[in-house]
Amino acid sequence: MYEQFGAVVDGNSVQFNLFFPDNLVDPTQYQRGGSPNIVTLRVTGDFQAAGGGMNWDHLNGPPLAKGPHAKGWVYTAKVDGLPAGFYQYKYFVEFADGTTRWCGDPCSKYGGNAFGNAGFVIGGALIPVAPLARRLPLEQLVIYELMLDDFTAEYRAGRAPLNAVLDKLDYLAGLGINAIEFMPWTAWPDEGFSWGYDPVSFFSVEYNYYNDDSDPLMKLRRLSILINELHRRNIHVIMDGVYNDAYGGDYPNLGFPYYWLYQNPDDSPYIGNFGAGGFFSEFDFANNCVDEFIIDVCQYWINQYGIDGIRFDYVLGYYVASDPEQGIGEIIRYLDSYAKTAGLTNMSWTLELLTDNRYDAIADTNMINASGCWFDPLMWECINSVRAGGPSAGLMRALDTGKDFAADKDPVVYLENHDHSTLVAACNGRQQWWATQPAMIALFTTAGAVFLHNGQEFGEEYTLPETGNGRVLPRPLRWGKSTDAIGVSMLALYTRLIRIRKENPVLCGHLFYPDASGLEPGQFNSQGYGADSARGLVIYHRWGDDAGGTVVRYIVALNFSGNDQAVTIPFSDNGEWTELLSGDVVTVSGYASPGYVLTSHWGAIFRKTG
Repeated sequence: MYEQFGAVVDGNSVQFNLFFPDNLVDPTQYQRGGSPNIVTLRVTGDFQAAGGGMNWDHLNGPPLAKGPHAKGWVYTAKVDGLPAGFYQYKYFVEFADGTTRWCGDPCSKYGGNAFGNAGFVIGGALIPVAPLARRLPLEQLVIYELMLDDFTAEYRAGRAPLNAVLDKLDYLAGLGINAIEFMPWTAWPDEGFSWGYDPVSFFSVEYNYYNDDSDPLMKLRRLSILINELHRRNIHVIMDGVYNDAYGGDYPNLGFPYYWLYQNPDDSPYIGNFGAGGFFSEFDFANNCVDEFIIDVCQYWINQYGIDGIRFDYVLGYYVASDPEQGIGEIIRYLDSYAKTAGLTNMSWTLELLTDNRYDAIADTNMINASGCWFDPLMWECINSVRAGGPSAGLMRALDTGKDFAADKDPVVYLENHDHSTLVAACNGRQQWWATQPAMIALFTTAGAVFLHNGQEFGEEYTLPETGNGRVLPRPLRWGKSTDAIGVSMLALYTRLIRIRKENPVLCGHLFYPDASGLEPGQFNSQGYGADSARGLVIYHRWGDDAGGTVVRYIVALNFSGNDQAVTIPFSDNGEWTELLSGDVVTVSGYASPGYVLTSHWGAIFRKTG
């Protein structure tokens, strides 16, 4: 429903549609909320001069007429005869108490260049998005987290970031990733730098991402082109959706419009306390109008731009364990039903459940019935292990990433993401990147989807404070690092590990041995599996059936220490095992290979089929 509102263009005409729910018309719309108390409503913007008036003349802007709607009221106004171009607009509202206010459009499809403006385009050809040829299940994805500004800042030379990303698509395809998770592209409050986690316009793409003055009519068509090019390379597109909160702000012309379009913003049924909260102005998911708004936002991006999944930011803000049918639970249920009806298979709905290093995220994910969730423990335990030169106390549990997930749910595992310092920065600097190699091998031999942060593959080095100021700052990727000696070495290893992962989908499954709950701290078990803290070693077993029903077995051995180690490697079967990193073949008898040398800060991945 909400996707039909906003500025609707038909040829050289545009109709403005602004909806308000009303529980006197439809009692299901909200329990808490009230009337906006609007007396007059006009639309004003830089389209006015085309009709012989003066741009941004709020006193003479076209008035919107109030009309009935099955769920409340809709205000409409139509403007004809506009020449081709990109136009920006806002609503000018007079309330019953005599106050006036400038507000944006909560259903605009374009963000403006400043002051929370909305926008629309007259002219230009539409570009349909072709669907992905074959969408893979979440567990088979190797996801690349991409921040559009930082990723393109060094080389885009004034072009729109959505255009500039195209330059690197062959590079990303060559790396081997098969999914990109874009950090939020939805419009934020002003023209400054942002990560996008302070959204104001949920149907809009941030102006800075699509604008290129050399070709102003392209605008959002750039996103269509980008997604088509990614789909042509069999790369999934995952959108980072921020639906816990909206940026309310201190000023009406910068904040979420459905907050400021009410005479008393506290009467807005869209904004109110729900769940854990804690960031900006929270959506009140106890009200059905909020559920419908967010569901419509999700379906818009799926329908209009053919995205292949959504990562839901800070889900604890709209999840209440005692009532999982509300908030995120209701959204996932509707999206699952919609995807099934539309014949969309393997759509991924992944959750960020801060603070998910508590393992509570697993039970929450199962309850919500999402595809999976971000899994923090592997990152923290691997960082601690690399720093210590040996396995941390919690590493074995963290390596068992699939533990306790329902059979059709998966973790999204990583060693770094946008919220924390880069891996090499967290592990004593890029010059000692080689110390992170056992963690890299671990990442690609654990259950679930694998996730890389942009620049991780060549050792980008940035430090972020965990709290306070200095977190949300530009950190442009320094692409020269991808071609220096360290970058070339890291790229080669990541590319090899991604290839190994994709060629061995059994590694995506949940089966893992040994269970950390049955291990003595820091010691191998009687079969030789587990962690040897004194020597800096870890050994674990992965297995499962391939697509043809044949069992495939893996033994993974990691050496976090700075010394070469001769170790007896336990094997689950006798015969020939291939070590996938070197290509060597080991013949095993007696279910062990004594004296196998594990190089310092390295590891081995042994495979046997049948």
